[in-house]
Amino acid sequence: MKKASFFILLLSAFFIAGCFRLTVEKPYPLPGVIEQQYYETADLKIILLKPFAIKDENGTVTLSHTVETFLHTDFCDFKGDSLPTTTFKDLTIKFSFTTLSLDRALTKFGGEYLKEFVNTDGTIKEETGFLEKTKIGDREGYRLTQGVEGCGHDQYYFPTENGVLIVQKNFVPELTNLNPQKEKFSSIPGVILPDEANELFEKTVKFTEVK
Repeated sequence: MKKASFFILLLSAFFIAGCFRLTVEKPYPLPGVIEQQYYETADLKIILLKPFAIKDENGTVTLSHTVETFLHTDFCDFKGDSLPTTTFKDLTIKFSFTTLSLDRALTKFGGEYLKEFVNTDGTIKEETGFLEKTKIGDREGYRLTQGVEGCGHDQYYFPTENGVLIVQKNFVPELTNLNPQKEKFSSIPGVILPDEANELFEKTVKFTEVK
């Protein structure tokens, strides 16, 4: 009888602990997110939808996803002096935040040459394919495209109440038609393909909070 009572109490304890874990660890699950995790800074709360490697340095948080693959050289090594590697980054996203105005943030993070795209009243001049208005979820701002021969990045500037959220998404030319080995890279086990990468990027931007 005592053994039976102890067994019932033990089962009850496991049941209560399980309920507590469900309510405490995942209080606000997002649609399609199995395990919700965040990385926080003084200004940002960045949602992590994949097991990203995280680097927080000089005010910039970098999320990257890497897979092991065959021996290859850097597709964007135009000098030809990079060493062969067996790792491949299929998604890289960088987050920064500044209290500067939009026009000053653009020239600081994008480059001083962008002053020619800033009107005297601080508004931004658009140029198709280079500096354009954009929207992701409820966030509205500008997308700056910088690069050559498929190498480079898109940099997004989203004004907020307290400043500007800057998000950068690196191009992955290995997974485009620019690469003769596209199919070989696309078949790497665990690789994030472009459609999924775009979806992850947009969700990450959409659900990341500015404090």
